[in-house]
Amino acid sequence: MTQIDAVLSITGEAQITGSDGRTWRAAYPDLETARESVHATAVATAAEIDAPVHLKISEPAGEQRLLVHGNGEFAVDAPQGSAGPSGFEATGFDASGFPPAPAHAPGHASVQIDPASVAPAFPSHAPARPAAFEAASFEPAAFEPAASEPASFEPASFEPAVPQSVPAPAPEPAPTRDGARDDARAEVPLRERRRRPTAADFAASRPAVPQSPAREGWQGAMNTLSGGALRLAPGDREMTRREWRASVQRGLAGHKCVVFVNLKGGASKTTSCYLTAATLGRVRGGNVLAWDNNENKGTLGDRAMPASHDHTAADLLANIDRFAQPSNAHELVNYVRAQGENKFHVLASQNQAGDKEVIDGSAFVQLHTVLRQFYHLALVDTGNASTAGTWQAAVEIADEIVLVAMNKEDSSKTLAATVDTLVDMGFADKLSRGILLVTQPAIPSKNRKARAVANEERLARIREHFGHYVRKIVVAPHDEALDDGADIIFENLAPETQEAYLEATAAIVDGL
Repeated sequence: MTQIDAVLSITGEAQITGSDGRTWRAAYPDLETARESVHATAVATAAEIDAPVHLKISEPAGEQRLLVHGNGEFAVDAPQGSAGPSGFEATGFDASGFPPAPAHAPGHASVQIDPASVAPAFPSHAPARPAAFEAASFEPAAFEPAASEPASFEPASFEPAVPQSVPAPAPEPAPTRDGARDDARAEVPLRERRRRPTAADFAASRPAVPQSPAREGWQGAMNTLSGGALRLAPGDREMTRREWRASVQRGLAGHKCVVFVNLKGGASKTTSCYLTAATLGRVRGGNVLAWDNNENKGTLGDRAMPASHDHTAADLLANIDRFAQPSNAHELVNYVRAQGENKFHVLASQNQAGDKEVIDGSAFVQLHTVLRQFYHLALVDTGNASTAGTWQAAVEIADEIVLVAMNKEDSSKTLAATVDTLVDMGFADKLSRGILLVTQPAIPSKNRKARAVANEERLARIREHFGHYVRKIVVAPHDEALDDGADIIFENLAPETQEAYLEATAAIVDGL
């Protein structure tokens, strides 16, 4: 623990020694002023290191030992190796590095004073003393100056007087050759030093940037009609959409791969994969690929915008060596299908159905190794067989798994079995970073109310069950624009559907 030793003369001269062994001198108008200044120095030191300081004052009347705190409070300290009145055990204090302090001032007789009966001097600004100390009075014991030696110090050896209101500071230890502080600084534990703010703290203190005026809702309409005279703030719903867009546009560290899974066909995997890619392309931009990884023949290529060719992943695999060099990236246009305003590419699966895998697991890995050079995000529409090598390879490579289901009994039941399979394969942690995207089914006019109630009850079961596995569940409404199974045209979607996919896409990117 830090200690300050002070030797005071009757005329106000002070010799102060710090924990680092350095000594400095100062002259004050009188002994009382010197005592107050030394006490103030101890309080300031204790506040700086956020720890009590041992203060020993040796003066003509004798010696005082105090334990001083940063708030100005103190307790009578005990000599080393004994327990004082405050119960403080001084034996734990290592004073080996400090010079020995005299028991009394030079030139005066030694006077023994019981610490319990001595009230130390307080600076004028110190807080009120506890009642226990009010009862004690400071009465210096009588002493006889030694006849053979003069008292006090030599005035010529002191520095100019320090003003009473400014206690003499302890000098900062000088840096060593390698820039480190000496042992005196190291003896104060790091946790007890006050943390100084950094450049990052300063940057974080900047006030939030004001939001731009509303562009949506009635607030946006009023801003538009006023021709800029009004600048109404956005409403809560618009602010939520802005937050989703910001999440979609967030930077990602390197290539990321997301797979959409449900072992049941017709669960809306292809639609969900396409619309998520379209949302990424429209809101985020950049190189996005939607990849149909069905082990046989998938339908992603059928629902995408057509291209001038009908090449598929199988054709790309046959010419994969050409793309080992990124300089041939321009030739990818002969194998993928650009999606116009949606700003992403589609890689279709083989265009002939069969019971034999054209692309196996190792081929999928080979394709992915090459395609990751050209695309920041790859969204993979998987097939319906967990035993297929392509399905297993896609799940293994994926950075995030998106569960997909229709709000129907067979679709949700099969998805529950899919989750069990993924957990058994050791992908529970990867599942926990993903989301579940549920699409509401159409409600027929017959028994409409009863069917709606049944759907809500089933949705509650879905939320309860899959909430144990995924980070978030997003529900997309039924949209008639997707019923016919033809080309997916983003502009034809209802605003509620577009908003649901914006929320889902933001949640997916948050998981990456």
